[in-house]
Amino acid sequence: MRIARSILILAAGGAVLAPLCALAHGAEFLSTKLTLLPDAEVLLEITADYGGNPLIADESTAREALSDPVRLKRHETLVPLAELAAVNITQHDNWAEFAPASYLPSDTEAQPHALITAAWRWRSETPEIVFEMPKGKLHDVLLWTRDQTNLDVSPKWMLLLAGDRSKAIPVHWTPWWQRWQTLMVSSVLILTLCYYVSQNFTLRHRTL
Repeated sequence: MRIARSILILAAGGAVLAPLCALAHGAEFLSTKLTLLPDAEVLLEITADYGGNPLIADESTAREALSDPVRLKRHETLVPLAELAAVNITQHDNWAEFAPASYLPSDTEAQPHALITAAWRWRSETPEIVFEMPKGKLHDVLLWTRDQTNLDVSPKWMLLLAGDRSKAIPVHWTPWWQRWQTLMVSSVLILTLCYYVSQNFTLRHRTL
């Protein structure tokens, strides 16, 4: 009985420590930066390291890993990122901008990195967004959120393995009656109504 209990305790401890050990090899993950922008806009930037990642041998493998790393959960449907917006791909060696401070251990800063980042930008149709990582994916995803409207708030992050779903992430949702498109349409309608009223008043005045 004591042996069985010890095994359970060790197993539980290993499960708790596993994410911490995983972070010691941060370059093996895809760093997924979600920036929250005003008016329900979001910017998703996913970075792969094909210079210091043992799981990504070259640029071709990195591009393949970035082609469909996560999907947006909309109701009961998983929407590929390619259906949300056109992708913008850049190559660089700047980890600091595309990963949280705790993502990599300090000793990796001296190692060479060849980074490639795929970015998608779109306006959310819902006040919250949820990402899901398709099953069977090789590369785990470190999803972290940065609020562009409040840079003093520390980034929040979560680790997604194949088949995992993120927590609901609130966006800066603007009610439809406060959106600039609604205000513009309302202004045009009001000006049009005023024009027709003035024209009708002028016509009646001339008739009299």
